[in-house]
Order: sequence, then C-alpha cells, then structure tokens
Amino acid sequence: MNGMCREGNALGALELLEKMEEKGCSPNSCTYNTLLHGLCKRKLLGRGIELYGVMKAGGMKLETGSYGTFVRALCRNGRVAEAYEVFDYAVESKSLTDVAAYSTLESTLKWLKK
Repeated sequence: MNGMCREGNALGALELLEKMEEKGCSPNSCTYNTLLHGLCKRKLLGRGIELYGVMKAGGMKLETGSYGTFVRALCRNGRVAEAYEVFDYAVESKSLTDVAAYSTLESTLKWLKK
C-alpha cells in the first residue's frame, strides 16, 4: 500500500484496502495513515475526509505527520473550519501535532483576515 501511494496510485491503494476488508483483514492505524497521506498528496481530499471519518469512528488516531498533512490539505482547499476541527480533535485526544500543522492553520487564518 505504501509503495502504491508513493507511486501516485492512491486510488489503487484504496481499492486494496477495500479488498483487505472484504477478506476479513482489519486495517490498522498505520494502514490508514499511509492511505490518508497518499490521498492528500494526490489531491483526493474528499476521499481523505471520508477515510478520516472512518478512522475517527473506529477510535484510531493519526500519526503526527499525518495530522500535519491533513491540516495543510484542508487549508489549501479552503476548508479551514474542518482543518481547525481536525487540529482541535488532535489536541483534545492528546495526539501530538507538529508545528507545521499549527503554523499552516495560523498562516491561513491570518491570510483570511486580510
């Protein structure tokens, strides 16, 4: 899955996830983090948001870098309120967020004020 995402085939990786689930394999947070990162890099934000919802509903947390990637992708696509919610959830759930995620959110809010 990681190789597929690195090669830009995030949709293929998403199909692989679906096949895994059909065969009774339960994906872990590492699988979801890899896929979310790949979807954001390919600008497939809608799919990323869906996947994040599945992760959150399953009680899984993003890795620090994935929070940053997801927050940046949301901000770049004008979805600042959702980016703030993701960041806020990370803080509330005691997940570590990186400085880049905070900086992205802060600079986007400053830009919107202008």
